[in-house]
Parts: sequence; structure tokens; C-alpha cells
Amino acid sequence: MPDTQTAFARQIHLGGASGRIYAFTLCPSLQHLPDSPGLFAYLAMPPDGIAPARALFFGRAECGLAATIPRHERFEPALRLGLNAYAVLPMGGLLDDVQDDLVAGTPTPLNLQRDALREISELTDRHRRLTRRVAAE
Repeated sequence: MPDTQTAFARQIHLGGASGRIYAFTLCPSLQHLPDSPGLFAYLAMPPDGIAPARALFFGRAECGLAATIPRHERFEPALRLGLNAYAVLPMGGLLDDVQDDLVAGTPTPLNLQRDALREISELTDRHRRLTRRVAAE
């Protein structure tokens, strides 16, 4: 994941499965998060740039990045995986499409875990429905 330094903000470029590259702004702390809606990435950034940043989770914030990021259900698990930076992409609309593109292009441990848990829940629900139907017969 290459990153570039500008005079005012440091950016990190993250790629989607579509081949599109998204320029996220790095926020060094929660106090620097914007209030606008958009996408975010929880990152584990090694010190002094000795290795590339590792994306831990891609999320979306319809109600504002500053309000969502520290309260998201994946915040605590990301801390346990080494979360030490936030990347934000303020934008409106199409959040789901861009998030899906990013997750498909850069698999992250917490998005993969969320998808696996969702699949387990769906399979469990289907099993319960089938069991009830068999019991009713």
C-alpha cells in the first residue's frame, strides 16, 4: 500500500477489486476525524514506515466519521489487532459499493470475520427453519 506525503495531509492509497485506487486521508488521532459521512479503514501502521500499513477493517459511516469510528463494533477488536491509525474517505452515496470493492480488493481480518459470522448466522437460521418444519410434519 503506497502512501504519499503532502504539505497538509498524509494520504494512503488503497485498491479495490475493480482496480480503482482510493485516496484516503490518514488521521493520526480520533480528534482529527471529520464529521462528514464516508468510508474509513482501521489501520495497523508499523513505526517509521518499516513496513506497509495493514488494513484491519473497512467500514462506512452514514452519520459522520467522527461519531462512528470510535463507537463502531469493530473498534475494540481492531485495537487488539494493533489499530493505531485511521484512514478516512469522506463521501456521500455509494458507500456500500465502494466498501464492497475495497473489501474484495484488500481482504481485512475483521471484514472476513464479520462475513463468516454472518454466514454462520444465516446457516443457523436455515437449520432452525428446517428443523421446525421436520418437527411439524
